[in-house]
Amino acid sequence: MEAAASKPRRRDGIAVFLAGTGAAFGAGNMGPVVPELAADFDLSLASVGLLAGTVYYLFVVIGLALAPRVGEKLGVVGGLRLTCLCGGAGSLIFAIAPDVIVLGAGRAFAGLALGFIGVFGPVYARETGGIPRVGVFGAAFQFGIGAGLATGSVLADLGADWRVGFVVSAVVALSALPLLGGVAAVSLSRPAGGFLKLARSTPRVYRLGMLFIAMFSVPLLLGTWLVHYLSVQGGMNVSLAGSLSFVLFGASALLRLVGANLDAKGVVPKVALRAGAPMLATVGVLLLALDTSFAVAAPAVILMAAGFAIPYAVMVVSAQALYPQEPADPVSLLTTLACLLPIGLIPLMGAALSDGYGEEAFGALAILITAAAVVNLKPANEPLGEPAQPGSG
Repeated sequence: MEAAASKPRRRDGIAVFLAGTGAAFGAGNMGPVVPELAADFDLSLASVGLLAGTVYYLFVVIGLALAPRVGEKLGVVGGLRLTCLCGGAGSLIFAIAPDVIVLGAGRAFAGLALGFIGVFGPVYARETGGIPRVGVFGAAFQFGIGAGLATGSVLADLGADWRVGFVVSAVVALSALPLLGGVAAVSLSRPAGGFLKLARSTPRVYRLGMLFIAMFSVPLLLGTWLVHYLSVQGGMNVSLAGSLSFVLFGASALLRLVGANLDAKGVVPKVALRAGAPMLATVGVLLLALDTSFAVAAPAVILMAAGFAIPYAVMVVSAQALYPQEPADPVSLLTTLACLLPIGLIPLMGAALSDGYGEEAFGALAILITAAAVVNLKPANEPLGEPAQPGSG
């Protein structure tokens, strides 16, 4: 690969930010329109959850699995172009869908986009701008989810048809394409493979995988259900609930940059970034389990934003360090693990909310985050095949 020693180009950074935002928009654009979808297509909340979560994240996983091979054929820049096209097509198909089958097809394309960007985004960012730009990509990912939630919530309160929001999503998904024509070429250094065999027998891969699950899966669950939880169970205005959701993901976007800079400068111990910071998210989730009033929800979303965001850069770079021969492989595998959980949990959480068990569902999420933090007190970034070294951060 081309080293990132030269001065990072702003155009490359803008391109990866737009691509990340556009792909992640699809993870947030269904949350605000759950009631409309349920009414228009005669669906239960659990059924909407199957559409929003099971179909979507199944294809996210497929995209993650295919991404290293796609990268071998098209290069990382070609993979980013394909990401934009899948995201745009998915939202347009969803916007014109006459029935649930076509809705599912739209979600499938949007899921592929999120899966592709989960691999191509951080690899491209690291190669063109180093660790700080990994933070930029992470910010784009979070910002996209928040922007999807906020846009849908505002349009819903304005009385716009839910399909309008998906046309907006398509435009955002395609927005990076004009910039990708002149970006620096980045290709995978060698054919992918070999990582999985080593990973299966290495405990530190599983420990890091738990952190990926907590830091990715829980925000994805919140991206689907938080607006509904706050507005229906908490009685908030939809726009206000959507605004808090945007604050969650928008603040998380900024704090991913902060976490990346802290990691790059080495001013904070890595153990505080990967294991201490997630506990802030635990506190925030527990607060929402106990009280859905605005006075409690506002500080809760800030705590969650910090807890989900600050570990991001050190977590992704640790994953890349596991297999330096091909850093896309561990990022792909661990992000896949993080996306497997929402396939089942999103419809289950929808059923729990329908039955009035929202508090219990949020409490279970808090336990998951805490467990991931505890098992990552010990670092997990040594290359596979080498013994873990104690006291390395």
